[in-house]
Formats: sequence, C-alpha cells, structure tokens
Amino acid sequence: MLTKIAFRNVFRNRRRSAITLTVIIFGAVGLILFGGYKARTFWGLRESTIRNRIGHLQIYKRGFAAAESKKPLELGLDNVTDLRRAVERDPRVKMTAAQITLMGLISNGEKSETFLATAVEPAKDRAMGAQRMVAGTELPDNEPDAVILGRGLASSMHAKPGDYLTLMTTTTTGSLNATDVRVAGVFVSGVKEYDDRAVKMALPGAQQLLQTKKVERLLVMLNETDTTQAVRSDLSALFVKNGWAMEMKDWSQLATFYHQVVLLYNGIFGFLGIVVFAIVIFSVANTILMSVFERTREIGTLMAIGTTRGRVWRMFLGEGFMIGILGAILGVTAGILLAKVINSGNVMLPPPPGYTVGYRLQIMLQPATLITAALISIVTSTLSSIVPALKASRMKIVDALGHI
Repeated sequence: MLTKIAFRNVFRNRRRSAITLTVIIFGAVGLILFGGYKARTFWGLRESTIRNRIGHLQIYKRGFAAAESKKPLELGLDNVTDLRRAVERDPRVKMTAAQITLMGLISNGEKSETFLATAVEPAKDRAMGAQRMVAGTELPDNEPDAVILGRGLASSMHAKPGDYLTLMTTTTTGSLNATDVRVAGVFVSGVKEYDDRAVKMALPGAQQLLQTKKVERLLVMLNETDTTQAVRSDLSALFVKNGWAMEMKDWSQLATFYHQVVLLYNGIFGFLGIVVFAIVIFSVANTILMSVFERTREIGTLMAIGTTRGRVWRMFLGEGFMIGILGAILGVTAGILLAKVINSGNVMLPPPPGYTVGYRLQIMLQPATLITAALISIVTSTLSSIVPALKASRMKIVDALGHI
C-alpha cells in the first residue's frame, strides 16, 4: 500500500519530479560513461602492456634480480629448450619468447647516440604485435645482423631502411665489442621516450655481440590474463619438482605505469561519485521538502484520523526511494544506450601524456559499473528524503490543520 501511495505522490507535481529525475539520470549516466571509459582504459592499457612488452610472466635464473645492476647475463638462462618445452605443455600458455636487453652506442659514422636494444626471436616478436612499422619491414627470420629502430632514434641518426649502422656495447666479460647492422625498418611503440632510444635486433645477433649463448629471460604469454596467478603457482611447483633454480615476476610486478594510471583514474572516479552523490541528495531533498510544505494540511488530516507518525515518515521516505528507483532504471537505460552510440562511432582521443599515438574512445559496459550507478542513485535518493520525512512526521496536528 505504501509503495502504491509513494508512486502516486511522485507524480503529483510532475514538473518538479521530472527535474529531480533528470538530475538523477544525468548523474547515473555520468557514472556509467566514466566508469565504462575507465574500465576500457584499464583493460586496453593492461593488455597492450602485457602482450606488446612484458608478457604475463617473466622467468629468470634465480638471483637474477639481485645481480641485474651488475652483470645480469652472468645469471642468464643457459639452455631454454627444456624450460620452454615444459612451460608450453600447459594448455593455458599461448607461447614463450626468449629476450635479452642491452645498452650501448649506435653510430652512423658521423654521430653517435645511446641506444636501448631488445633482442628477440623475430617470429615471436611479430606474433606479439609489439610495435607498428612506419617504414621498411619487421625483423627478418634469418638475418642476425638486421635491426629495426624506433622512429625517434632513426630520425636522430638520419637512418632509413637499407642503411648500415654500428652498434657498440660491453660484453659479458667486460670488454668492448662492435658490429655493423642493417636497418630493416622503423617502428613506433607509442611511447616517445622509448622510441627515441629503441633498437630491436635478432637474438643470435645480440648473443654474438655480447659473446654469450645465454638469454636474459623467458617471457610467458597466456591465453587469458585472469589465469596469471594460477599459472605462476603451477610453474613454481614444476620448478621445485624438477630442481630448477628459477624465479618469476608477473605482469603486475613489472607494469609500474599501469598501476599509476589505475590510481589516478580511481581517484577521479571517486571524486566524481562524491559530486554526483551530493547533487542527488540536495535535489531530492529539495523535492521532498517542497512536497512536505505543500501538503502540510494533508499531513495534519492524516494524523488527525489516526495515521501514526511512523507511517507518515515511511510514506515520505518511500517517495524518495521511488524516485531513486525510477531514476536508476532510466539512468542505467540511458547510460547503456549512450555508451552503445559512442562505441559505434569513431571518436578518436588525443595521445595521453608520454605517448605519440591517440586511441579510439570506447565504453566498456560492465555489470559492476551499472549496479554501482543504480545503487548510488537509489541510496542517495533515499537518504536525502530522511530529513524531510522526519520534518513531516514531527508536525503538530493542530498547527498542520491550521496551515494556509
């Protein structure tokens, strides 16, 4: 009965109720769109970081992390064949990829620049889609002296596909070594600072330059990111069983930039939620309070014929709850429709700080975001009706009946 009365009372002043519902709807839509944008940004950044750079897991020889600042390849992996075979038996593993990182000087005969190189298996690197080529080709499979350069470094060295450059670095024994390499192509990763120093080369070429047969790490790519911790636990047990002295890091330990973005966006989302919460509370409270003033004599009549103060309080509280329900339904519906319209368009956003490539605006509709928006609408609307409802229930019958 109270629900029916509350529903009817919401529409007694349709204009004021419509304004209040509009505020709630806009608040819910704002939360859904920003929450969906945040979720899509997190997912896209996470997957691109994992699949293009660091992998889901990285396997090293035990003690590598502690010795990394000295001579990391002294604790490199000697023979990854057995290790790779054992890891890839797991059906959750998509592939593994061996890598080495090295630093040194790159020269075109007239000038030199520092470089940061990643030695990869060309076929695995292409499968990861780790960069976008802007000139030339990807790393060829059977050319150990081929390299691809980041666009910033290529521009600085005035290098184009087909040119030859010289790489110089320190070997694992501490001596200097140099080799001539052919520029196969130029790429962009989207991160300017990285592209200004980046070199990618074939693993055999790097091993020859460093005078070693070891690799630094083995990247493990999974079919699903959500299985990372389970696979890590199983691999740890496998290493202990086989007596292999290995250590691992997962993507979350390596993705510092990702976690910084998550903290920033969660702070913004939390602030937006507080703002919406405050706006809805004041709007609904104003609507219910005006309704109380307009219905003072009605309230006095209800109490005069025996309606308890508690029932009057619940009646106005029910109005606030009903407004919240209607606002939540309409807000979630409008949010879903608007998100689909945005996703069907081709709205491009400018590059974020530190990046050189923009990205498409996408809204990820997740049940958690929709439920949160609906609950905030309902809870804030209900809470905001408490004070007006108390004011109505505490009126003196004589004063209410004599109100003009």
